[in-house]
Amino acid sequence: MSKNKKILLISLLSVISFFSTLWIRGADLMESRNFISAREIVINNEWFVTTLNGEYRFEKPPLPTWLTAAVMKISNNFSDEWLLRLPVALICLLLIYYIYKLVKIFSNSENLAFITSFVAATTFMLTKIGAENAWDAYPYVFMFGVITYLVTGVKTQKLSDFLLSGVLFACSLLSKGPVAIYGMLLPFVLSYIYIYKFEEIRKNKTGILLSFVIGILLAIIWPVGMIIENKDLFFSVLNKEKDTWTSKHVRGFFYYFNYFAYMGSWAIFSIVPFLKKWNFRDEKRNKFFRFGIIWNLLTLLFLSLIKMKKERYGLPIYIVSTIPVGIILDYYLNKKWELFKKFDRIIFYIQFILIVIVSLAGVFILKWKSYSLNFKNYWLFLIFIGLFIYIVVDLFKSYLREKDKFKKKIVLYSGLILVLVNVSLTWIIEKDIRGKNKNEHLLLETLQKSKLEYPIYSEDFSIEDVWNVGKEVIKLTPEKKLPNKFYYLSGRKIDEKKFKEYKIELKDDFYRFKNNNKIIYLYFLEKIK
Repeated sequence: MSKNKKILLISLLSVISFFSTLWIRGADLMESRNFISAREIVINNEWFVTTLNGEYRFEKPPLPTWLTAAVMKISNNFSDEWLLRLPVALICLLLIYYIYKLVKIFSNSENLAFITSFVAATTFMLTKIGAENAWDAYPYVFMFGVITYLVTGVKTQKLSDFLLSGVLFACSLLSKGPVAIYGMLLPFVLSYIYIYKFEEIRKNKTGILLSFVIGILLAIIWPVGMIIENKDLFFSVLNKEKDTWTSKHVRGFFYYFNYFAYMGSWAIFSIVPFLKKWNFRDEKRNKFFRFGIIWNLLTLLFLSLIKMKKERYGLPIYIVSTIPVGIILDYYLNKKWELFKKFDRIIFYIQFILIVIVSLAGVFILKWKSYSLNFKNYWLFLIFIGLFIYIVVDLFKSYLREKDKFKKKIVLYSGLILVLVNVSLTWIIEKDIRGKNKNEHLLLETLQKSKLEYPIYSEDFSIEDVWNVGKEVIKLTPEKKLPNKFYYLSGRKIDEKKFKEYKIELKDDFYRFKNNNKIIYLYFLEKIK
């Protein structure tokens, strides 16, 4: 297969992985913050000083919000969440290209680059984060780009590679500060020096230094501007964020050691590199494998040392893990089945069983859920069920007829089964579950397109509410002077005595979220003349 065909196939698969589920889920807390800040950027036409519900937003650097705001500006669409998730999906698509390029540079193998990027495009946690427009994907994708072009610059000694690396370094810093320096770049540098020694770095120290200087100079423009805008608030936010990393979401040291499970269908193959000592015929491949293993372990170690832990914060582990997995799979694909040792065959048998179990479970779940959906969606069930059955039948046929085809199809279906499960369960089951609201109430997010004319006041609102109503919500305090006309948003029915000077002109109630039945009330009040 030619290079162009490989890149095209990976591109198509990545588009399915990252773009096919953008329209299903409602915005969570982190996404709501990003969307609200982007909306206020466009409405206020203030791109440099970011705000959240009308207040300064210094907690996170602005690049992800700028990208989201750009989509809003270009499309003139402030409410369709699938559209506002396009930036993160495109960023993750870019990551797959970076992985392809970096592996190709290290190994000089198009096949290995293709396999590794195939693994990345079908890794569970990457596909999950690639459909959520929070901040997590941006710093690490840009930092992986930094590493890719630094390595390219070291190999080619082209100034343009170091300059591009510098721009991506700035993008990473402007996405979530220095987290990716610690979580990805530092483990990479240590692994690279240990395996490939310091010589190439020393020869290219000017270009590498130029890259970091350019990145830092570009990245500090925004924080310097915010210091000028409001120095005291900016530094108080920095102190609060510093305390957050040691006091919130505190987990034990071994929290990320179950990262194998979040590799999805590649869980077994992601454990295999650590189960025995591997020795490939090609010394270059041996070096690259050891480099990938050390980078993986150091990333795991560095993230484990941080007290604050969340599943999505482990993203660099899943990205780096694709390298040793890709090398192992490439080794298996290029080795005859009859030359497999007992250990290798057991691995493929286990993977075979898992694929069959997942496929049959998919058929059962889809069949079971078909009774709760309208007939008009039934054709979609038939397609998904047919694909699950085809995978099982094809694997059994390959196993009985030709073992070399069998091992190739195990690798192929290991990736495709993740995509199929993700798409089918998300499209149908999750959408069905989230759509089971009673008909007497609309969703609060329907207000986004209503463009409410008057200000909204509330005493008990969440950030998600601010996103769903489509405009800023003003915190109602006892000393707050109310206008003649306004909306009042509350999770409880209104206390009419509290607003005795006002007449209730309109009352409506909504479901607060897509996946439960929490009610929130909206009143329109007008002052009695």
